[in-house]
Amino acid sequence: MLTLRVVALAFSTVAGLGSPARSEIHDYMILRMLYLGTTCGVQKLERLDAGRPDWRRFKAECRDVSSYPHGLFVICTDPDDDRHCRTETTAREFDSLELLRPKGE
Repeated sequence: MLTLRVVALAFSTVAGLGSPARSEIHDYMILRMLYLGTTCGVQKLERLDAGRPDWRRFKAECRDVSSYPHGLFVICTDPDDDRHCRTETTAREFDSLELLRPKGE
């Protein structure tokens, strides 16, 4: 009877029934989101304190410093699903540069 309990416990631990598996937002998920959705060109990605235990926050240093001079911030409101991540930083646009163009172009 004892060996049956040991086998059942070992099986439940191997099968993941002993403790629930938790997914986590990984860095590659944030990098993929930034590469596909922005012109940032990530040089470095770091995790920041989000202020809430169930949120995740990231800061990316960008190669495109004209659009993102202070980097790009990402907040994830669900630590188990990367579909709940969004960028907090919008790309900067310099409309005044259009004034330097000649009228004919």
